[in-house]
Amino acid sequence: MSRAGFLLCAVVAGALPAWAALGGSAESVVNDQVKFQAKRKTVDMPEYTVHEMSRDDGEVIREYVTPAGKVFGVSWSGRSIPDLTQLLGSYHAEFRNTLSSQPRPFGRRPAVVHNPDLVVETGGHMRAFQGRAYLNSLLPAGVSPETVK
Repeated sequence: MSRAGFLLCAVVAGALPAWAALGGSAESVVNDQVKFQAKRKTVDMPEYTVHEMSRDDGEVIREYVTPAGKVFGVSWSGRSIPDLTQLLGSYHAEFRNTLSSQPRPFGRRPAVVHNPDLVVETGGHMRAFQGRAYLNSLLPAGVSPETVK
């Protein structure tokens, strides 16, 4: 590849939106707000910040951010399950692989992954889904997993 071609690819890649995702940076939360076409409010807590995105149809996504600017947790509720590929980011493959290795009982069941670092819990029924995901390794000191809700 020529130097000009490489530079063009780098510029195009840099222009692509970077979605906030579990383990990702806080700067991209605004991109999620645009993608979900939601209103956003921020709540500052002593040990973390919550970015809550809500839509007129009642769907809510919360992204929990450490003081260092890392997304340590996400939660959702609403009529549908949001794009977990986007919300879980690089952890989506671990979530998917863990689920596929679990025995499948008859009927529907919540999707639950409790790995050493990654925890994902999602469930509900038509028009009433909820879930949460967090990384144990990124939980700020003094913050319990129950905070992500």
